[in-house]
Amino acid sequence: FSEREPWMVVTSSVDSVVKVWDVRNIKDTSSSIAELKHEKAVNSAYFSSTNGNKLLTTDQHSQIRIYEGPCWNLSKIIPHPHRQFQHITPVKACWHPLADIPFAGRYPDPAFPGYEEGELRTIDFFNPTSGESVLKLHQPGMDKIISLSQFNPTGDFLLSGASSSIIVWRQGPQVDEESEEPKDKTERTIKPRTNGASLWPELGKRVHKAKEKKKK
Repeated sequence: FSEREPWMVVTSSVDSVVKVWDVRNIKDTSSSIAELKHEKAVNSAYFSSTNGNKLLTTDQHSQIRIYEGPCWNLSKIIPHPHRQFQHITPVKACWHPLADIPFAGRYPDPAFPGYEEGELRTIDFFNPTSGESVLKLHQPGMDKIISLSQFNPTGDFLLSGASSSIIVWRQGPQVDEESEEPKDKTERTIKPRTNGASLWPELGKRVHKAKEKKKK
């Protein structure tokens, strides 16, 4: 459901079509108010958490798409390796709860353009406008595919599922925008129970910074 329009719902399907519906006026399968065709089957579709004016979809191969309301025109296609495999939980891109920043687990694919030997199975965060990567999260020693991740409502904890493991990430110290280093370097120390957990900066600032560079 959309947080902006409580009557609006979106569905995804293996028929490669995402449909937006008005629950007040559903009569049959042709009642959708928008049909968004994809090249592959679609794992998921989510409205943005901020104002519901963006729609994020994940196909079963290598595309993350962003659509803009109210007409749901295609805004950006982000190439991203997360191909479907029968023994793996389908990868589903999600939104950060406080900013329009999409993220998804990475399943490195030798056939994917730009592939590099030894690529890590990270959680990738993107600028929704440019499609550029703004952050990659990785747990040292963890080689499992992180199919599902979800932030808590305040955005300072992230819960991830990888095979039979569950990872809880926490937000690290504030990062200086110029040096990209924590203001207090002693805060890099992580308690043993979260040993090796990567830290993430204030993502909204990074996206804003990238937009400013693009304008210049």
